Amino acid sequence: MKESLLHILSKSVLWCLAVILVSPIGWAFTTDAQGQYLTSAANESINKSFYSVREYSDRIPELKKFVSIDVENAPIREVLENIVMRADLGLAYNAELLSLGQPITVSMDDVTVANALQKVLANTTYEAAISKTREIVLRDRPDPQPLLVQFQQEVSGTVTDAETGEPLPGVNVRATQEPSIGTSTNQEGEYTLVVPDDITSLTFSFVGYQEQEVSINNRTTINVAMQPEVEALDDVVVTAFGVEQERKSLGYSVQEVSGEEIAESGESNLVSALQGKLAGVNVQNTSGAAGAGMDITIRGISSLSPSGDNQPLFVIDGVPVSNETNYGNVLPSEGTNSPGSAEQFSFSNRGADINPDDIKNISILKGPSATALYGQRAANGVVEITTKKGQAGRTEVTFKSSVGVSEVNKVPEIQDDFQHGYYGALPYREFTFEFWQWGPPTNESSEIWNNYRRFFRRATNYSNSLSISGGNENTTYFSSMSNVNEEGIVPNTTWDRTTFKLTGSHNVSDRFDISGSVNYSNSGGVRPTGGDKSIMSSLSYWTSSNDVTDYEYPDGDQKNYSGLKSNPHSGFIDNPTYFAYHSTLEDDVNRVFGNVGLSFDITDWVTLDYKFGADYYNDSRERFVPPNLDVGTQVNGFLVKEQINYRQLNSNLYLRANRSFTEKLKGSLVLGNQITDIDSDRLNTRGEGLNIPGFRSMANTTNIFTNESGFQKRLVGVFADAQLEYDGTYFLTVTGRNDWSSTLPSDNRSFFYPSASLGYVFTETLGLSDSEIMPFGKLRLSWAKVGKDAPAYSVGQYYQAASGFPFSGTGGFSKDTDAGDPDLKPEITTSFEIGTDLRFLSNRLRFDLTYFNQVSKNQIVAFPVSNPSGLSRYTTNAGEIKSHGVELLLNGTPIQQNNFSWDVSVNWSSVASEVTEMPEGLDVIEFANSGFAGVVNRIEEGGEMGDLYGYKFEYTDDGELLIADDGLPTINTDSLVKVGNALPDWKGGITNTFRYKNFSASFLMEVRWGADAYDSGQRNSIRNGIIELTKWRNDEVIFQGVTDDGSVNQTPVRLNQGYYRSSTRFNRASEILVQDASWIRLRRARISYSLPSDLLQTLPIQSASFSVTGRNLFLNTPFRGYDPEGQQYAAGSNTYGFTGLNIPPTRSLSFSMNLKF
Repeated sequence: MKESLLHILSKSVLWCLAVILVSPIGWAFTTDAQGQYLTSAANESINKSFYSVREYSDRIPELKKFVSIDVENAPIREVLENIVMRADLGLAYNAELLSLGQPITVSMDDVTVANALQKVLANTTYEAAISKTREIVLRDRPDPQPLLVQFQQEVSGTVTDAETGEPLPGVNVRATQEPSIGTSTNQEGEYTLVVPDDITSLTFSFVGYQEQEVSINNRTTINVAMQPEVEALDDVVVTAFGVEQERKSLGYSVQEVSGEEIAESGESNLVSALQGKLAGVNVQNTSGAAGAGMDITIRGISSLSPSGDNQPLFVIDGVPVSNETNYGNVLPSEGTNSPGSAEQFSFSNRGADINPDDIKNISILKGPSATALYGQRAANGVVEITTKKGQAGRTEVTFKSSVGVSEVNKVPEIQDDFQHGYYGALPYREFTFEFWQWGPPTNESSEIWNNYRRFFRRATNYSNSLSISGGNENTTYFSSMSNVNEEGIVPNTTWDRTTFKLTGSHNVSDRFDISGSVNYSNSGGVRPTGGDKSIMSSLSYWTSSNDVTDYEYPDGDQKNYSGLKSNPHSGFIDNPTYFAYHSTLEDDVNRVFGNVGLSFDITDWVTLDYKFGADYYNDSRERFVPPNLDVGTQVNGFLVKEQINYRQLNSNLYLRANRSFTEKLKGSLVLGNQITDIDSDRLNTRGEGLNIPGFRSMANTTNIFTNESGFQKRLVGVFADAQLEYDGTYFLTVTGRNDWSSTLPSDNRSFFYPSASLGYVFTETLGLSDSEIMPFGKLRLSWAKVGKDAPAYSVGQYYQAASGFPFSGTGGFSKDTDAGDPDLKPEITTSFEIGTDLRFLSNRLRFDLTYFNQVSKNQIVAFPVSNPSGLSRYTTNAGEIKSHGVELLLNGTPIQQNNFSWDVSVNWSSVASEVTEMPEGLDVIEFANSGFAGVVNRIEEGGEMGDLYGYKFEYTDDGELLIADDGLPTINTDSLVKVGNALPDWKGGITNTFRYKNFSASFLMEVRWGADAYDSGQRNSIRNGIIELTKWRNDEVIFQGVTDDGSVNQTPVRLNQGYYRSSTRFNRASEILVQDASWIRLRRARISYSLPSDLLQTLPIQSASFSVTGRNLFLNTPFRGYDPEGQQYAAGSNTYGFTGLNIPPTRSLSFSMNLKF
């Protein structure tokens, strides 16, 4: 196959840049070593040979290291050598300098290198400077005479962060009128400085904080709280493989959430903490059950396949890990209408195994340009997680504890005007009709319960987290442990998680570093059922005249009120509370993941990195259903035991080169190789037919079925990333990657995809970088192509165990009825993105706008085929989806004062899609079907992902409701028509954060607009006369509409039980069943208080804060049922728009304490 011109040009550019950047390596090995460059000096806009230690003490990391010196009568020369040796620097001076031989007595504990050098040289005629090659040199002071002063007094104090109250080490404190007199704070944020009598103020400065000048006014103690600066112009973000890059250099959109924001959310699942904060990212609860999975998609849905994967790739510290939601199979052989376990249980996504308190920040890489280096696994975007590491200095201990309560958020409103019964009468027949609410009006003696709220309990949750970190210049460490204990709002349900983490790094030499991390997590609990024949379907039928919590007879059988009067055990509607206590699914997940990394500086500008990562988990599940529950009746009860094992190995090797060609032109190159091995296996054992109803053992079953399955896949990729920067104004990035996937045919498994991006900082050209009105403005443009391979074993046809075998000791196999195209190709997504990043008012206001357009073609779809072919499903390439969207970010600080600040963050996005091509011979692809009710989630050519179809009332060509001769509308069940779309037209969030002294308050409002949803349980509640929609009874009404002859309807009708229970006149109409699921909610509100620094000085802690956090405290939605955020299918499913039979979402309130020692 011939390569396209674009591919050829991309490869040529990459090779040319590689030659330019790498060719000087050989020259570098043949010349004398010039020393390692300073970490920040190379970024100076002015080309300097030396940097004053005094002037650059807070700008060069090498000068901010802490040292301790304690010598008596030692030559100044030896003391200087001691300091620079501890700081891993060099020292250059003239040995003839007699003053360096003078003895000096010095005792300094935990002071910066800069401060130590200045103190030692204070009484000499020399000052210290540092070169780009990390050498300290001595040079004459501008004033050759030592400064003689008459000291007046000693000033001391503590410097803290104004927002957190934590002490700030390394802050520069200097006399304002004589900057040569100064010091810096120690690890406790403390300082002591002796000042002359003519000094009237002190100046405090520190990177990332606003400089402050404070008058002395004859005080001996001056404590200062420093305010953080508004976001720096050249802030950095984490991109592919954990590499930090300046935001202004990127040609694509990247959004970041800090670890502090994640921790403050109080969420146990880190994905939950992202809700409402990201443009173009949809994060949704699948259930309100404890430990429920979270669904996340970036820039919409790109797969036509019902089993397709639209979840982004999760990466921790540069190594991919699993965030999959494994559904398994815990259904019986018969007696259920459920399409699968994903509809029955909201299993945890594996991101729930990560302790949110361990996270430093999360970057969301959205488009193919941002994710191209990760290859086909990142076709749906990347969630790049950077975890906390240890820092050199004193050991730091952090303890966090919280306790909270949660309850069901929103429930359907019931009608309380009528009792249970039948056609206006109380239950009187042998078949009692007690489960119907069609009886007479209520009276003073009537008992009515809203069982939709009464069934759910108020649940408590606890969490505790402890971390210890520290180290020195060569070795650092970070360790943590945490425990989360959550009750579910469904009785007898829980979820717990315990985590341990250990991370460390060691500088073997100036050029060689090693690092590693290991994480262990144990999670699981008791999960409630949703979907068909579940707790929630039973609850949807349950009459409000019978208390749902009165659920058990003395003999242990359930009270269900739906049988015969003569036989109270004959009911057929399960009691939800009995269901929760007597039928359980318990899971226990043990997971270990981590990585080991090596980094070697080949030269001062070429680094070789290697990182190996492993991820393993075992998920052990057990589901028990007794024979007296509906789902277990046909098989006389059943027990399922399932073991799921997952292993992933990743090998990442990359060579990085950074080179300045001229004063204005510099470039970088990354060449890399990535190998990923994934294998998984599942062993499912199901026993049916219980001999003893309550005995949970396989030995107690009469029929045992065993199924074993698994898969293996390997992905090998090579990639290159070349970047050029000119004068901090123009940025060009070109990448290319080639993948080989084991799941594709040998002829098609190799595929190459390129990307290119441009950035232009136009404010540099216009000379506006120093202006207050608009100091930064940038345009960016990117284009990319990325592939996606097939699920394992999608090519060709395989054999499977034959149904009914082994039989009489004879085994058997048959050809699988699923087959795949032997010429299957990878899916290809091509994306175009353009955007701008604008800053105003000295960077206090930031505006970011992005437009993207992408096309996904060669869709890998498994579609049904006719039975005569001998196949049931065939996988091939067919179909195309086009999508486009707009993303808007707005961040600002309207008010910034010494004691008060107000920050605002707004995100807004809109994503639309169109199915432009369907597989040949296939008109419809169905994702979910409600059955008799008629609502279907499916797509057709010309439609959009998330479309909902159903039956509607009959209308005239002019859109008027058609009324039959009996005065009632009629439902047209001849064909399905589009009735809505499950995906929102737009979504957004706004966060307001207020800080006053030691108090802070933040409020996150979230909006989802234009989404529709089908309430799967509502039809049951309508037919039983439970919900408020059915309270209008015995009322005479005239439906607005026209008759067959076009005349206005004037026929009165009386609404009654027959009308509401009719599937041809009312309860199958999508106008009733499919509702607007838009909402506005207060996603999160938090108020916190930090202890002031004055009080902390009397306590053995560095900082202490206390907070109250509320979630979902306010919800406004037109949806009649439960909170419409929940969805009936588990996380990772491709089905959207079905709700009502999932455990409903919750609202909660928690109290937390955070201490740092």
